[in-house]
Amino acid sequence: MTTELVLVRHGHAVRVNGDYVRAPLTELGRTQAELTGKRFCHENFTFDGFYSSPLRRTKETSALIGTQMGKIPAIQNGIQELEGYEVPMLVLMEFLAHIGWFGRYLYENSGKPIHWPIVGRVSQVISDLVKKHEGGRFAIVTHSGVVSSVLAWYFPNRRRRWWMYTVNNCSLTRLRINGTHAELIVVNETNHLSDALTTKQPPAQTVQVAKAVEEKVEQVVSPKEPAREGMVK
Repeated sequence: MTTELVLVRHGHAVRVNGDYVRAPLTELGRTQAELTGKRFCHENFTFDGFYSSPLRRTKETSALIGTQMGKIPAIQNGIQELEGYEVPMLVLMEFLAHIGWFGRYLYENSGKPIHWPIVGRVSQVISDLVKKHEGGRFAIVTHSGVVSSVLAWYFPNRRRRWWMYTVNNCSLTRLRINGTHAELIVVNETNHLSDALTTKQPPAQTVQVAKAVEEKVEQVVSPKEPAREGMVK
C-alpha cells in the first residue's frame, strides 16, 4: 500500500544574536509559508497527518501553512536539525562510509530504522509515521538537513549527493513509499514561489560544519560509495 510523504523546508528565518535554534521567520519567510499553504489548498492536497519539528522557524512555518488549510500542526520530536553533539559521530561514521565500511548495512536497511547520527532518529520517526498513515498522505515541516537525511536513507546509492544537497526555503520534496521502498516524485520544487521569493538559506551551523568536514574528507580520501554488485535493493 503506497503512502505519500511531503517534506517542506521551513521559510526564510533570521538568527537572533547568532542563535538559529530560536530563529523566527522573516517577513519573506512568512510570505513563503502562506504561499505554500495556498498551494496545498489550490491543488486540493489532503493530509492525514501534518507535523512540524519543535524548532521555532518550523513551528511558525507550519502554523502559517496550517492556517491556509484549516489544520493545526502536531509537534514531532526527532525531526529537528542536526544537533551539536551529533557532529563528531556523524563525521566519523561518514569517514568510515567513505572508505567502504557499512556499505551492506546501509543498503540492507534502507527504509528501515538505522543507527546513524541524525539519520537514525529521523528514520525512526518516518518509519512510525508511515505505518500510522499507511495508504494516505502526510506532511512534515522540517529542515534541510532532515530532508537530506531522508533522501540519503531511502536512496543509499546516492547518499553522498543527498547529504551534501541543500533544498530551498519552503520547497516541496515528495516521495511515494511502499514498505521499505521509496520512489522520488520531486525534489526541491518551488513552483508556488516566484523567483524573487525563492531563497536557499544556508542550513544550521552544525550542518555546515559537518558538510565542510565531509568535503575535506573527499579531497584526501578516494570516495567510495557503498554500492556493491548485487547489493542494490
